[in-house]
Amino acid sequence: MRYLLVIFSMLLSFHSHGFGRTGHGMVCDMALQLVSSSTQQHLASLVAASPHNEFATACAWPDEVRREEAFRWSAPHHYVNMPRGEKQVSLENCPEQGCILSAIADMQQRLQNDADDWQALLFLAHHIGDLHQPLHVSYADDLGGNRTAVYFLSHETPTNLHGVWDGNILNTLGYENNFEKQEALFLQITPEHIAKWQQGTVLDWANESAAITYDIYQNYRPGMLIDEAYVTQHQPVLEQRLQQAAVRLAWVLEQLFAQPR
Repeated sequence: MRYLLVIFSMLLSFHSHGFGRTGHGMVCDMALQLVSSSTQQHLASLVAASPHNEFATACAWPDEVRREEAFRWSAPHHYVNMPRGEKQVSLENCPEQGCILSAIADMQQRLQNDADDWQALLFLAHHIGDLHQPLHVSYADDLGGNRTAVYFLSHETPTNLHGVWDGNILNTLGYENNFEKQEALFLQITPEHIAKWQQGTVLDWANESAAITYDIYQNYRPGMLIDEAYVTQHQPVLEQRLQQAAVRLAWVLEQLFAQPR
């Protein structure tokens, strides 16, 4: 009965929301601190045209509008799925309506054509964040972990693997609305990290997530309890994915905006 209740709760809300407001805000805030002052100024002008006042909060906008009729086309662009048993994703895994891989390329192209396209900026920043949340590069048969069944830190709190990695671990670690803790994570990024992470392709970054997803599923059991030991075990991986997303987003933004226009 407990397992059936968990599954029922999952089916009521199986849509994914990326890293959640906290994670997306952290990625974009760290990226903002890494780019040049000229790029910062341009980002500020684009955000001013959006419904938000700050880049960090604006980066959640694609999740806010994905169910609106005008933006339903964007819903499949927050993830890419691969067949069960695969350990890597490829461009062939993108369906006709697109996926996160094609969406990142499309938004880069939109910004190359129009550097003042604030919607393309927010989609791009959001999708790069999503790409680094492992379960956004996952398996199609359970909707990227949305149809899994787990309990998080309590036998009374049903959730799923996707929700655990989107926000539960991050919030348990104390990052939600804790700007001192968020800044401390940013300050751990070294020049060596930047040099190491600002290379490769979007597909390479996706396959980093695919490898983590594969490992996550090795220990998954339906109805399992995600306890403090699980949080401690995976904390370094999750924090590094946030840092990598920020460093790479900053790299992409510099390539788009740092050149004279």
